[in-house]
Amino acid sequence: MNKTKNTAETILDTAQSIVQEFGFNGFSYAHIAEKVGIRTASIHYYFPNKEDLGEALIARYHRNFISATAQIETETRDSLEKLRKFTLIYSAPVQNYCTCMGVMLATDLATLSGKVQEGLAQLFNANLEWLEQVLDQGRREGHLNFEGAANVQAHQFLASLQGAQLLARSFRDLSRFDMIADGLISALTK
Repeated sequence: MNKTKNTAETILDTAQSIVQEFGFNGFSYAHIAEKVGIRTASIHYYFPNKEDLGEALIARYHRNFISATAQIETETRDSLEKLRKFTLIYSAPVQNYCTCMGVMLATDLATLSGKVQEGLAQLFNANLEWLEQVLDQGRREGHLNFEGAANVQAHQFLASLQGAQLLARSFRDLSRFDMIADGLISALTK
């Protein structure tokens, strides 16, 4: 059972890194098999088809996001610091000139199964809901300053980080992500 879990997790880890670099339509099971050092039949054992793999990827990514934001919540009460730590979640893939899996899956949205599309929407909603809560709390406490509704600001914040990933990747310049992320934080403290 432990071997099964390790093999399935290794497949998911490998698939995620490939998706973050090439997109969901940019690989086959043969690519994963080559990187992991197993036969494609072994991948089919755990994930009978690519849609099953996609569903497992987005579900795991969502769980990891929930875990990451829960950790942020336990580490700090300051809303501004929470937002800084949130930007680190989005900066991690940029270090390898990739984007988060959500961004890459969104670019392939029309070709994804309904369940993967639904999982992606749930992931984005979780991001937006968390951001809205943090922004709203920060404004109530006087730590953050912005015009308009917190949910609008949350959308702008998330879209800016996702766009920053794409620019950093396109230019192969990490400083572009940092510039945008820093600008987002600075704009909320004026």
